Amino acid sequence: MGFLRKNWKYYVINIFLAVGVYYASRIYDLTNKSTGIVHILQTSFDRLVPFIPQFIVIYNTLEPVLYASLLFFFIFHPKIFTAFASAMIALFLVSNAVYVLFQTKVPRPVLSQDTNRYVNKVIELYKSDNPYNCFPSLHCGTSTLAASFWFVKKRYRIIAFLMAIWAVLIILSTQFLKQHVVVDITGSIIALLLYFAAFRIFRLEKES
Repeated sequence: MGFLRKNWKYYVINIFLAVGVYYASRIYDLTNKSTGIVHILQTSFDRLVPFIPQFIVIYNTLEPVLYASLLFFFIFHPKIFTAFASAMIALFLVSNAVYVLFQTKVPRPVLSQDTNRYVNKVIELYKSDNPYNCFPSLHCGTSTLAASFWFVKKRYRIIAFLMAIWAVLIILSTQFLKQHVVVDITGSIIALLLYFAAFRIFRLEKES
């Protein structure tokens, strides 16, 4: 009860931030379509990257792991959640601003239904997600952001390193599933900048 009394202001703020994260994430649905001039940033290197459908398993873990992390910090470390959610909202706003001003598209491979279950899952992904809103990658950005905030507290370093490995696998999955090209990994760089900004603004060094 003492913990709740001490942090009640953060919990009140965090309820609004949680709503903000949800609605900011939904902006993607509005911008995930051609806006006229569409840029293709694929390079010769990107064309050499193999298509590995098995990575759909990793790719689809993003939302469960991301929202489990947010929920954990919301309940047990409300100040970290405030910084985390604020950075998430900023990431969504920055990324979607780029999508509107500089629309990109990634060429996708032609896949045959019933080749195997992994290819079928990728086909489902392609049907549910248009090939726009590629630069910067939100999969790369949000996974990097989630992994970064686990490093705030020293007691969670093992989890943090596991999360870092998971984020790297998520980034690789965006490449091997042909959802993104290499330059789209810029989303992770933006996420790291937002993490360090939030760390300083919210003085998270006191939470370590």
